[in-house]
Amino acid sequence: MIADEDLKPISVRQAVFDAVRMWKKRQKAAAGSGGERGEPLPLEAILQSIPRRQQSVPPDERKLWIPYVEPLPARNTFGQSLGRLFVWLRLILAIGLGDLFDRILRRDTLERRAARFRRALERAGGTFVKLGQQLAMRVDLVPWAYCVELSKMLDRMTPFPTEQALQAIERTVKRPWQEIFDVFDPTPIGSASLACVYQATLKDKTKVVVKVRRPGIKELFMADLQVLDWIAGLAEFLTIIRPGFTQKLRADLREILMEELDFRREGRFEDIFRRNAKKTGWKFFTAPRVHFEFSGDEVLVQEFVSGLWLWEVIAISEQKNTRGLALLKELNIDPAVVARRILLAFFWSADEHVFFHADPHPANILIRPNNEITFIDFGSCGSFNNQQRVALEQMVLSMKNQDVEAMTRASLSLMEPLPPVDLPSLVKQAQEEYMRVLHTFNTPAEYTQYWERTSARQWFVLIRVAQKFNLPMNLHMLRMIRATLLYDSIVLRLDNQLDRYHEYTEFMKIRAQLVKRKWRRKLHDNAGDGVFLNIEDLGNAFNDLMIRAQTTLGRPIVSLGSTVNKWVFATSVLSRMAGRILFVTVLCMSLIGALHFLAGSPISFVGAVEQVIQNRLYQLFLLFAVVFSMRLILFRLRDRDI
Repeated sequence: MIADEDLKPISVRQAVFDAVRMWKKRQKAAAGSGGERGEPLPLEAILQSIPRRQQSVPPDERKLWIPYVEPLPARNTFGQSLGRLFVWLRLILAIGLGDLFDRILRRDTLERRAARFRRALERAGGTFVKLGQQLAMRVDLVPWAYCVELSKMLDRMTPFPTEQALQAIERTVKRPWQEIFDVFDPTPIGSASLACVYQATLKDKTKVVVKVRRPGIKELFMADLQVLDWIAGLAEFLTIIRPGFTQKLRADLREILMEELDFRREGRFEDIFRRNAKKTGWKFFTAPRVHFEFSGDEVLVQEFVSGLWLWEVIAISEQKNTRGLALLKELNIDPAVVARRILLAFFWSADEHVFFHADPHPANILIRPNNEITFIDFGSCGSFNNQQRVALEQMVLSMKNQDVEAMTRASLSLMEPLPPVDLPSLVKQAQEEYMRVLHTFNTPAEYTQYWERTSARQWFVLIRVAQKFNLPMNLHMLRMIRATLLYDSIVLRLDNQLDRYHEYTEFMKIRAQLVKRKWRRKLHDNAGDGVFLNIEDLGNAFNDLMIRAQTTLGRPIVSLGSTVNKWVFATSVLSRMAGRILFVTVLCMSLIGALHFLAGSPISFVGAVEQVIQNRLYQLFLLFAVVFSMRLILFRLRDRDI
């Protein structure tokens, strides 16, 4: 604060005069320093260095950082795809001959064909193992016996040289691997078609697991996918299968394989799961910590977790092994507690979390002392929108309440939007199937097998209805079905008296507490001006609801356009068939006429027509053209309306 007595009045006029006088004085001084005739200063006096700040980073090490963009899938060469084609043909021939011999010997069954198919894929390895694992999930397309058999597939391959793994690590961390690891075990603890897994110790003595992608596996996958496109395209062209039938299957397979090849994505999912599990306050399940500073697209470094594999706990529990039971008691592991905790973790990830672990087989779950659970390998994950979450919740609760109509409505909600179908017939069949499911679940546990009380019976209804009425099923729905079947199977093998629907009811009570805590946090964060943002969100939600209602009400109940399009398609196919037949006929007649003319014995028009019609190859062509066109028309007429 400046005191009033320190302020002195200043005359503006006097201040201006003083400033002008000082400026003139500086001008005269500058002119005098340049010499008597005002000569300019020499360049050396003007061109001088000025002190500057020393930069913290040398100029040659500066980089322009841009947002990370996911790399495009590797491009395979035609030669590599052609080489893989012979591998596919050899595999198809081996499976076909095996099925043929079984038919000749009259011992052919669906189970034997499924087992032979699984063994052939395991022997081929690589992409074929991944193809079999994904086909096991396609319960909407593949017979159930094949799905059960393919779920037993073992993914084991010979390890690749350790030198290649160390080179991949150096490409990821951009420095010698010796600067990262204190100890690196060159013998992998696991070797599969996709990667090899090693154990190592960092410089700070932290024990880690190093997962390295198999060299060239991305190019191999792309080549095999190209071959699969060729084979499927040929089968569809020959109308062995309906045109477009495998398009979605091949697109889903490509998406899944590319996801599993991206270790950066897997690491992010694993880290998100671990952090969000910690926020729940439950300390009995988690995932390993990921060292992102040493990880990349082809290398994943994560915390080493020791414990018993879930399949070991299941084997001890089922076989009643004395030494095994003593080990479980020593580690304070109770199979019944483990079963309920696994189910609780699944309910949380499916209902509350952003995604769920879609491949929870016993080799991807570790059991630690005091019944603690660690999930690993997040290469396959699924997610749901809010509508699907509500439908799944209603399915479970209506099953517990034995409400067949509510079960049917929830099932249809999972498959929306539905194409035009015979809805009364669909609902009637679904209700009859669900009634049979309720009869099984009402039977005491001691009179049924454990698999009869899993959700498999409930999903069977959904699958059969979808197959009969040609309803689509999205990839996340299929992942959910497979994950649910796996979770139910492992928990019932740990405790065959467990009631899944009772456990879900108990989880809903816990979930209510989680939701209450979440809303309290939101109300605290949105206090004050945040209330206006909530009002705006409600307005946007109302507008979206009105648009959806307008779209639904404006949709015609009966669509005649699809029927017209089907007959237009049939007419188009028949006209193209007639054009091809006419072209081939004229070409053959011209060839016959030219040959007779060169031989010196011209032939009449009628004679040329008769020779063409009597030709065996021409008759075979006519048969093929007619069958090909009629199958295309039948496929289109049976296709669902859109």
